[in-house]
Amino acid sequence: MPLRRFPRIVGFEVPPLKSTVDVVRDPPIVGLLSLPPTRPWLDAFIIEAALSRSTLGDALVSVDGSRVTFYASSATARARCKAVRDMVEKVSRQVFTGKSPRHPDEPSTPSLKPASRRALLVEDDEVLLDITAEVLRDGGWTVTAVTSAAGARAALDEGSFHVVMTDIDLETPGQGVVLAEAVRQRWPDAGIVVATGLRSDVIPSLPEGALLLAKPYQRRQLLAVLNLVARSGTALR
Repeated sequence: MPLRRFPRIVGFEVPPLKSTVDVVRDPPIVGLLSLPPTRPWLDAFIIEAALSRSTLGDALVSVDGSRVTFYASSATARARCKAVRDMVEKVSRQVFTGKSPRHPDEPSTPSLKPASRRALLVEDDEVLLDITAEVLRDGGWTVTAVTSAAGARAALDEGSFHVVMTDIDLETPGQGVVLAEAVRQRWPDAGIVVATGLRSDVIPSLPEGALLLAKPYQRRQLLAVLNLVARSGTALR
């Protein structure tokens, strides 16, 4: 199948832009895809979007049908549109050539067997905690779910995990980032995911190698991001 048979952005729908973006109230920029994406393309896009946090993470990029949605201010819109267009073309080339995106620090050895994957999930919204834990368990993960940073530290002292996923705000704003930094210092090779529903201009800096997951996230997106950061090495101890 020629490359032109893979999705590309053919135009953008840009709402009135502001100097500061509020992702809760403001409409997103929409990139219009030439073709509906396939499942392999969507999987590759989710991973590529997670890897592009340095330039696009606070844009909260996602795919909705044949539309790529993201956020930008009046100052960043032009660069963001170009970056998203480039990302779509990159994903199409990856799917076309069969070269899947991979985390820069991820070794090329076989991935973890599903039964061996252990995740620590930290979320103070108990309903969301239960739903997310159920999705992960259905996806083959062994999950320890806690509602606080103190509970997370106790679980880390008692068990071992391949990935720590925490909400950005727990008992206090930004406490999830503090937890992520503590995990990174103690376990430099840890897989870390920080989930957030914050608007883009207030997202703090994350530890090196941590991935940002925008809320609300879909099942496929959640599993793809956790699979990405689950290194094939030894679990956190």
